[in-house]
Order: sequence, then C-alpha cells, then structure tokens
Amino acid sequence: MTTATPPRLRVAECPVPREPRLLGREPELAVLDALLAAAATGSGATLLVRGDAGIGKSALLEEAGVRASAAGFRVLRTAGVPSEAHLPFAALHHLLAPVLARLPADAHPEVRAALGTGEPGPPMFRTALGTLDLLADLAQVAPVLLLVEDAPWLDRSTSEVLAFVGRRVAGEPIALLAGGRHDVGATPLCTAGLDQLSLAPLEDADARALLDSRAPGLAGDLRERLLGEAAGNPLALVELPLGPGLGARHAVPSAWLPLTARLEQAFASRVPGLPAATRALLLVAALDDGDRLAEVLAAGTALLGHPATLADLEPAAGAGLLRVDDDARVRFRHPLVRSAVRQGARLAARHAAHSALADVLAGAPHRQVWHRAAACVGPDEDIAAALVTAAGRAHARGDVPAAEAALERAAQLTPDPATRGERLLGAARLAADAGRSARVAELLRDAEPLDLRPADRLQLLWLREILVEASWSGADNLSAFVDLADRMQAAGDPDRALDSLLLVALRSHWSNPPQAVRDRLVGSARRATASPRDPRLLAALALADPVGCGDAVLDALAAGSRDPTGDADTLRLLGAAASAVGALDTAVRLHEQAETLLRAQGRLGLLAQELVHRAWGGALLGVATTAAPAADEGTRLAEETGQPRWAAVARLASGAVAAIRGDAALAEHLAARAERVLLPSAATPMLSLVALVRGRAALSAGRHAEAYEQLHTIADPASPTAHPFVRWWVVDDLVDAAVHSGRASEVGPLLEELGGLAATVGSPLLRASLTCARALARDDGDGFAEALAVDLSAWPFHRARLLLAHGAWLRRQRRAVDSRVPLQAARDAFEALGLPPWADRARAELRASGAAGGRRRPDAADQLTPQELQIAQLAATGLTNREIGERLYLSHRTVGAHLYRIFPKLGVSSRAALPAQLGATPSP
Repeated sequence: MTTATPPRLRVAECPVPREPRLLGREPELAVLDALLAAAATGSGATLLVRGDAGIGKSALLEEAGVRASAAGFRVLRTAGVPSEAHLPFAALHHLLAPVLARLPADAHPEVRAALGTGEPGPPMFRTALGTLDLLADLAQVAPVLLLVEDAPWLDRSTSEVLAFVGRRVAGEPIALLAGGRHDVGATPLCTAGLDQLSLAPLEDADARALLDSRAPGLAGDLRERLLGEAAGNPLALVELPLGPGLGARHAVPSAWLPLTARLEQAFASRVPGLPAATRALLLVAALDDGDRLAEVLAAGTALLGHPATLADLEPAAGAGLLRVDDDARVRFRHPLVRSAVRQGARLAARHAAHSALADVLAGAPHRQVWHRAAACVGPDEDIAAALVTAAGRAHARGDVPAAEAALERAAQLTPDPATRGERLLGAARLAADAGRSARVAELLRDAEPLDLRPADRLQLLWLREILVEASWSGADNLSAFVDLADRMQAAGDPDRALDSLLLVALRSHWSNPPQAVRDRLVGSARRATASPRDPRLLAALALADPVGCGDAVLDALAAGSRDPTGDADTLRLLGAAASAVGALDTAVRLHEQAETLLRAQGRLGLLAQELVHRAWGGALLGVATTAAPAADEGTRLAEETGQPRWAAVARLASGAVAAIRGDAALAEHLAARAERVLLPSAATPMLSLVALVRGRAALSAGRHAEAYEQLHTIADPASPTAHPFVRWWVVDDLVDAAVHSGRASEVGPLLEELGGLAATVGSPLLRASLTCARALARDDGDGFAEALAVDLSAWPFHRARLLLAHGAWLRRQRRAVDSRVPLQAARDAFEALGLPPWADRARAELRASGAAGGRRRPDAADQLTPQELQIAQLAATGLTNREIGERLYLSHRTVGAHLYRIFPKLGVSSRAALPAQLGATPSP
C-alpha cells in the first residue's frame, strides 16, 4: 500500500527576518520553524500563540505565513471578528472560500452547503469532517498552514470545526497556527488542547531598538516615558509615537489606563481628523460581519445618501488604520482599530450603520436579521421571532452554538416577560446539551427575575439543581428532584417531567439512596406516561430500582422491544435499561445499533456515552477485542465534548480491559486518572469502578489477597465505595480471590444474600455471576458439573473461567487425561476473547497435565493500539478508507496512514488478509 507524501521542505533554512517588529523574537521564530517542519514532513502540528493585545501575535503569524509560502505551503487565513461572532461559519467561509472557488463545483458539497454555496447546511459534524477531508486532500499536493488570528473571537461554529480539525491533524501535512489574547479564550479552539506559546514583553534593549527604528530622534524624557508606557509591548512602541501632537503635554495617554485602552486611544485619535465620508465608511466596516469592499461601499452609500467610493477609504489607509487587499476585501490594521472605531462612535451612528447594512443584505436574511437586531432601540417581537426562526434553522443543522446565540438575542428583544423567559430557558437547554454549565448559570440568572409560566419556573429550578449548583449531591436531593417532577406533571408537562426523571434515575443508580426514595422515583415515572413500554419509562425504572423493576423491564424488552427499529434515542434508552438490569448481550446489541445512528447524525456527546456503555458491556462479558476500541474512542469523544465524568468512566472501562488482559501497570494508571476526577466531585459510589479495575488487575496477576481487599469494598455496605449493583458484576471475582487467599468463609453471607435476590430478580448478569461464583466457592466436581450444565453461551468469559477451574480441579484430583478437554476449551476461549493471562493459565495447567499447552501467538490486540485495532476491524468488514473515516471522524488520508502502519504489524500486505488475521487461532 502506498500513500502520497509531500516533498520534504527545508523550512528551517528560512532566514531570520530583519524587521524591527520581530526584534527579540528569535526563540519564538524557532518554534514556528519547528511547527512548519513537522507539517512539511507529514506529522501535523498545532500551536496557539497567547499574549496581551499588541504583544506581537499578529506579527508572528504574518511571519509564519511568509516563511510557509517561501517553503511551498498553501497558506489559508481567517480571523475572529466580534461583529461576526453570531454568524455560523463566518470565519470558516473566509478560510475556505478562496480554495472552494478553484475546485470543481461538485467537490466537497458538505462544506459548500455549510458555507451557503450549496444546498441547506448539513449537521455540524459533517461540516467539520468535510473540512478535515478538504484540507487533507489539499495537503497531498502541498502542505497546508492554517493561520487563525484572534481565535477567541471566532464565531463558535468555526471554532468548533477548527477544534475538531486541530485534534486530528496528527499524521497529516497540516499545521494550525492560531493567536489569542490571554484574557479571552474559553472557546472550543482555545481549549482544544493545542500546544501553546506565551509571548512576553520585549526585553529593554529590544524595546529601545524598536522604538528608535520607528521614532528616531525623540527627546530623552519623552523617549523614556514612551518606553515606560509601552512596557515592552511592540504595538505600543510602534503606534503610540504616531499620535497627533507628539511632544505636546498630553501626547501620550495617561499611565493609569490599561495598555489596551491606551492603544485604542492612539488609534481613535487618528479618526476625528478624517473626512466625514471616510469616518462613515470606517464605522460601516467596523460593524460589518463581512469584509467585502462592495458591501462596505453599498452600505456607506445608503448611510451617506450619496455614492461612496474607494477614494473615500484612502485617507483611512493613509492613517494606517486599514487596507484594501487585491481581492477587494477590507482589512483593519489591528483588531484594536476596529474596536476603537466602534467604541468611538455615538450610539445613534452605530444604529444608523447597522440599518444601512441591513438594507444591503436583503439577499442574506441570516445576516440581515442580526443587523436589524443591532439597530433596535427597544423590544421588537418581529425581529425576536425572526431570530427564533434563525435559531431553529441552526439547530436543525446541528449548529447548537448559533442556535443558542440567536435565542438569547431574541429573548433580549422580546417584549413579553414570560416569552422572554421561555426563550432564555431554551438557550439554557442548548447550553446544557453542549456541556457549558457556566453559560447555563448565566442564562438562568437572566431568567430568574422574570414572570415565568409555571412549567418554565419549574424547569429553571430543575436546570439549576441538576446542572449548575451541585457537582454531585448524591442521594440528598433526590426527593426534592422527584417533587419538582411531580409539579411539572401537575402543571401539565408530563413529557418534560419524564425526561427530567431520567436524569434523576441515573443519579439514583450511582447514589445508593434508601428504598423509599427509589419507590417515589418509580411511582413518579409511572404516573408521567400511560405507556408501560415507553423507552424513557423503562430506562428510568431500570436505573432507579433494578431489583424491584428488573423483571418488568426484562419482560418489556422480551415482549416486542427486544429488536426495535426505532430511532437512536429509543435504542439508547432501551440499551440503558437492559444494561441496568444485567441483560448485557441485549444491551451491547442495542447500544451498538444506537451508536450507528448517532454516528450518522453526528451527535458526538451521546455517541461518547453509548461507546462507554458498550465498552463496559464488552468488558464484563470479557470480550476485550471489542471493548478496548469502544472505550478508547469513548474517552476521546467524551473529552472532546466536555464530559469529564463520562471520560473518567470510559478510562475505567479501558482499565477493566487492561486488567483482564494482564496489563496491571496500565490498569492502575487509568484507575488513578479516573479517581482524580471522581474524588473531588464526591461521586463516591462511582469509585466502586476504580476498585473493580484494581481488583481485577490484582486477580489477573495472581495477587489474590490484594484482589480480595479491593473487591470486598464494593460489597461492604460500610465502605464509601460500596455499590449494590456493581457487586453483581464482581461476585465471581470476589469469590475467586477469597478462595485463593484463604478467606472463602467470608463470602458465604454475600452468596446467600445474592442467591435470595437471584431467586426473585431475573437479572441475567447476576445469575451468570452467581453460577460461576458458587462453583468456584464449592471447588468440587459436582459444583462444576452443575454450573457447566447451565446455558452460559451468552457469557463466554464466565464459561471459560468455569472450564479453567474445572480442569485445574480435575488435574489436582490426578485425573490428568480428563482435565485436558476443559483446559483446552478454556485456552481456546480465552484466546478468542483476547485475554492472554487467562489463556496462559490454561496453558500452564495443560502442561502440568502432561499435554502440550501450545505457544501463544501474539494477537492483534497485542500488536495494535485500540484505535488501530478498531480501524483494522472496520477494514476487515470491507469498508473503504473514506467510509471508515466518516465512521470514526478521521480524514480518509489518516485512515490510510494507519493501515500503512497496521499491515506490517500484523504481517499482511493487503486488507483482504485482515479477516483471517484478526480471527487467528493459537498455534498448536
């Protein structure tokens, strides 16, 4: 297999610039050279340059562009502009429009649609993936440098797309270089994990040299004052001396002003002396959410009442405030120029400029409505309703940030307080879906004093309790939450009540509340719907009370919901219900079906949760080859979508897999990372999963006493890590550890208690675990025979453990020949499940019986990373690189590069050989 690679470029040989503005920046320039060199050799690299306004971020980015162009890169540029922050994909349009204009009209339709050059926009993830594929294709011809100025001011849609790209450029000939201020930056791109470079003020000698290069011959006292005022800030050293009346008493702004304000004053001081037409065009350009010269001139004409021309802008260019590029786009000298122009204009002038822009944007209603809103002097329901419509369009295409912004602005313009509150709560729900709890809190504070409708007042209380105020209140507030849900039902909103009860049920599952609280939750959920098979109801019942409701949930799943053909939400809810009552084979299948649909819809937050559910199901079934890739991808997506607790639980699933595969060091590392997330949030029952990982790792390593100490905490009601249902998962491990550490008598009461539960609760997981545990505790021929007579076909790990234990018992009874059949079956089963330490135990027992144990050939999971294993498994099914990329949110080029590395690791030369290799059996 071959892939096209760009030529190696001698980036590091670009000369150090001699421009004074880059004096003293040699270390930073070396970092830029390394960034370009990494991209030039196909490794991919990202960098976020942080620093105060005027510190030199733009100069460094400009220099990077010069060096990249000289080295043969394709350089694409965009910038964040506050006036464009509400416009979906505004900055992405600036970045990609020049490229798309040169490509065939049918190329990359999903990107064209999002940018308004094709059909209605696709879901957000398809735009992000399409952008990644477009850039990867371009990078096969020449490496690509993406330059992003003022990243914190990007519209959120573009910020999310570039964050998506930035996380996936490894292995691509792409560099992403962004700049942003220190005091602004809680945006997707700025928090996407890019490498960071912080710019400090210039050293004194460099500052003096820069000042002298721009303003030679200054009087000594004025020179020293300017140096003090600038404090090593390059833009200040360049711009402050250019103010009118240099040398006068007030030539330099007062020192008590922040430097940013002083620089704005320096720029603003040049505006009053300009002609009136120039000032009007400057204001239009500063408020425009585009940068096309024709648009600025048209709006200027409407504002002035007579034709505006390019000549009207020339005085502003001469004053160093802006320029007009060859592509007829208006560029400000610095973002502070734009800010100074806006801040210096009177309110009435700004309203008039926005009205003029709205007049010329009749053909772009999604932009026009925002200028109409900006020109409002008071509430206006017509404009508010138009913004609500815009929010609906944005949400339909998956652009949640744009929808949230439109709803919030609509609320600000809404005359009726109750409707205003409803729209604020709608924005809060969208922020909650995106995991932005700080924004939820802000929006709820705005809604709190309004005269809300009863259902909205209850929803406000609900959102605050669940998503804002308590990190993990455990069982303490569950009764209050049920009260709120009951009040929602009484207010005529049972659907929203049932949706809310799902969150309560999940919290209940991991909080160990009293049975009375579980009963109240179950009763409230049942009252909220007339359908006993409502997937929301089944999930709530199963999570709230798996013991009391387990049989009813299992019956509902078996009576028609077992093979649903519904939507992703139905499937994931039924999967959650099946997981909670221990029907893991059904649960894994349902979660996998939901996962497929969520991938197609690009609902990455819910997809992460489904992957975590499926990973844990696979781990408990002992199927490491499917659990490991699901846990790995679930971790990455949970982090990417801002779900730290789900990421922690995903890492624990990876740890559970590592534990049964015998990688104790990795299991402990993952358990410790998750523990650091869960401990501060006081989610102590979730720490049962940490104990599970550590206990299984010790058990796989043969450290039975240590395994018992860890696992016992899950079953001990006095332990803070106790969990009544996780003990169902580990009872066989606990008994195994107890038997081999001389503590078998201590688990007798637990077996008796769970045996009583199993007699009345139909949980398949509990029954399979008890079948195995009882046989291990008895450790005799009759016990193993009885257990192996049970149908455990859906529980391959449990059956393999019984075969191993039975074979070992037979060998100890000097029935060596009889022991070989179960031991060979156990070895083969463990090999198929991808569990080397367990297979090695079976081999050791076989050799002790006098039979050949066989040599273990390393399997795919030994040789590949979880992501590589996932790609290999998908390629083995016949999917193309592009199809795999769409499924895993990678560029097809990245998939090809992974396969290029996978083939030699597995000893194959084509994808046709993958199925046999991935299904390889141990050598005799």
